[in-house]
Amino acid sequence: MILERFEAENVRNIAAARVDLCAGLNVLSGSNGAGKTALLEAVHLMIRGRSFRTRSIESMIRHGSEALTVRASIRSLSRGETKVGLVKDRKKNAQLHRNGVAVTNASEVAALLPVQVLLPDLADLVFGSPATRRQWLDWGAFHVKHEYLGMLRDYLRAIRQRNTALKAGDREAVELWGEQAGELGERVADARQQYADRINKHFTDTLSTLSPGLNVSLRHEPGWRGESLVNEMRLHAPRDVKLGSTQAGPHRGDVRIEIVPTSKHTMSQPAAQVLSRGQGKVVASAMQLVQAQHLSSTMETSSLFLIDDAGAELDGEHRDRFFGMLRDHDYQILATTTDSDWLSAGYHGVNRALFHVEHGHIEPVDQN
Repeated sequence: MILERFEAENVRNIAAARVDLCAGLNVLSGSNGAGKTALLEAVHLMIRGRSFRTRSIESMIRHGSEALTVRASIRSLSRGETKVGLVKDRKKNAQLHRNGVAVTNASEVAALLPVQVLLPDLADLVFGSPATRRQWLDWGAFHVKHEYLGMLRDYLRAIRQRNTALKAGDREAVELWGEQAGELGERVADARQQYADRINKHFTDTLSTLSPGLNVSLRHEPGWRGESLVNEMRLHAPRDVKLGSTQAGPHRGDVRIEIVPTSKHTMSQPAAQVLSRGQGKVVASAMQLVQAQHLSSTMETSSLFLIDDAGAELDGEHRDRFFGMLRDHDYQILATTTDSDWLSAGYHGVNRALFHVEHGHIEPVDQN
């Protein structure tokens, strides 16, 4: 599965652009502010239904325009070509189409092509809030079982209803929504745990290849301590009433990233308290890599890597290893950089496409 062609209109400083992408490395080079990241953002909006930079669609729409438009052609060996298109306006109206037919659920497009996003702040996957790691976990679980997203949404809806009942002091509604949220939450946590177990089998090997000597493990925390979330919500309902919100459940879950003890006499330590920023980015890069590798091996689905400011915060050795692993696994890459020479050195011929970006205009670079 690859992104074969992409078009963007009225996205930030891009008036109109079209790029024909190769199946390997696609490099967007140019000065800062030229529009490189805007194109990555537009691809992300098309595939995942939202920006990775902002929640405000208005800030993405080019000044003087009322709406933005993005279109893509996605090709796979089994399905052939799938055309998707999205229009969003300043009033937050959206029109999403797949092969000319209106689509109401953005997940139908997201399921077509797994996207792994590596931004300059990638290390926040290690050092940032649990919400960032939950998103990573949920994205992988969704691509293994597409029905997972609906289950997660139902759980979060039940939690919102329970929180409303908690604030209103409606004990009957608190109990009712607690039962529903508890049952759904246990299913969500089970799906997350199953995915985390599968990932853990390969994470150590991936990280050791990327950074020999860095021994880190991942551990899923469901968001509560007892065996039953339903019982947990019943037991702690008085506490939740006082606080006005539900304190236990997958919405409070996390992925614990820990330094593996060197002996049985030492304790594991949170990676965020031990690793440098650069090491954190190496671990986060391995987490993205192993997610893509798992999808390739079990679901026979290849990922698209969107990489902004390629190589940022990685030293030359780790940078070369990381991009070497991407190349060895034949992943499609769309990357921005201010220096394309080192990035494209390992790719040749049809597996490499170079584009120059200037003032929102994107032109292919003649490689002859």
